Amino acid sequence: MQCVRSAVALLISMSGAIAFASAPGVAPDNDFRKELRKKYEGKLLLLSVPSSFDVVHFDVHGSPTRPPGGEPWTTAGLVRADKVDVQNGQVIIDGRREVVALAAKASVKKPTPVTTERTVHVSIDLPRERTDPAFRHEFLARILSIEEVGHRIEGAWRPDADLSKGSGAGAAFPPDGKVGTLYGDRIVYAWESGVVSKPKAIYKPGPQYAAGALVKNVSGTIRVRVIVNEKGFPEIMEIVEHLHEGLDANALSAVSQWRFAPALRDGVATASVVVVELKFHLAKRQSRGG
Repeated sequence: MQCVRSAVALLISMSGAIAFASAPGVAPDNDFRKELRKKYEGKLLLLSVPSSFDVVHFDVHGSPTRPPGGEPWTTAGLVRADKVDVQNGQVIIDGRREVVALAAKASVKKPTPVTTERTVHVSIDLPRERTDPAFRHEFLARILSIEEVGHRIEGAWRPDADLSKGSGAGAAFPPDGKVGTLYGDRIVYAWESGVVSKPKAIYKPGPQYAAGALVKNVSGTIRVRVIVNEKGFPEIMEIVEHLHEGLDANALSAVSQWRFAPALRDGVATASVVVVELKFHLAKRQSRGG
């Protein structure tokens, strides 16, 4: 009996020791969570692999679990992190999509990020073989970038002509049709020049009405200039006819999800520019693209 009591006492003692030893293991996750929130919350993040899905998941190798669709980072790779958490071996980021648009600043229109109300949920599986914070931060830095976002946005578009001068065939553009360059030295042509064909929208989901616009009975048309890349994705946008009250951002969010048959130059797909319209009809509380 004494042997049994001794064994039980030893087991209890060992269990207590194990529990005591494992308890501090919770603290590193709490500390890591605090570090992540300080580093990422409220910041504009650039995903290593752009995705148009509203739910995005990266595995322990840092790869997206859904195959990339070729979307540009300017409309599918930017996330404004509203909330960051660590749960069950995952980093969870809830935020809103941002898109790159041309905004007037002084006399020069420069690429700038615009926050939309389209939410996105990003989850990242943390590798389990190592849990030290330094390794985890290094791993996350391969998926989420903060430092290079500003530089990337600044170089997203280099204009060679005033796009506002284009309004149909025969508009005032350079003879070679070149109006600018996208990130990666990809030339953009004006279809009005006759050098390339006109890109055509083949999928155009409509935007959502903004609450403020409903309250103020705002309706009308928003016109958006879209730089459509060689794959038919909107890459850079610009509001050329506004409605404000949250509708401009909603229009950009919608057009970022449009798909086009790209312009062709000598039978080869290339980037071009087109202006599209989105009509907001208050009576029916609906909107559509055209």
